[in-house]
Amino acid sequence: MAKFLNTRKAVSEIDDLIRNAGQTLILISPYLKLAKDFRDLLTYRNSKDKVTIIIFREQALKIDELKFLEELRLVKLKSNESLHAKCYVNDEKMVITSLNLYEFSMANNKEMGVLIEKSNLNVKELFDEASKEIDYIKETSTPFNYSTKSEPAKDRPISKTETIVETQLLLQ
Repeated sequence: MAKFLNTRKAVSEIDDLIRNAGQTLILISPYLKLAKDFRDLLTYRNSKDKVTIIIFREQALKIDELKFLEELRLVKLKSNESLHAKCYVNDEKMVITSLNLYEFSMANNKEMGVLIEKSNLNVKELFDEASKEIDYIKETSTPFNYSTKSEPAKDRPISKTETIVETQLLLQ
């Protein structure tokens, strides 16, 4: 059986999901602006030599936040211009929710979600089916370029997200 989550419970379950993740941790959220608690969790996970994949559509990170993520050698960012899904998954648990990985959403919005645990045989098929979609999103997303240069690399097209980031960096 899946478990209903309100905003407070969703934030708590995502926190636990990150904290207790084994080898797999994928965070999917269109908007990326990490709260301090989540930054601390990512730092902790990185210190344990475990890879984290964050897939987003748009980010509102300041240059110091970008540098923070870039320094976490095991945090891999990917962008996907058509992403609207919000899903957070480790080896054993998955939270599908309306909650973005955005500090404002966590503190101010009324959100809902569902917790799915792989060990629960009643929802294992649901967990597996959602995992296939997560894998598809991951494989069809583009690695994020941390470049803070004002000129794009000439050997590849620049995504809308990278253009936004470079514009933000130039304006700061």
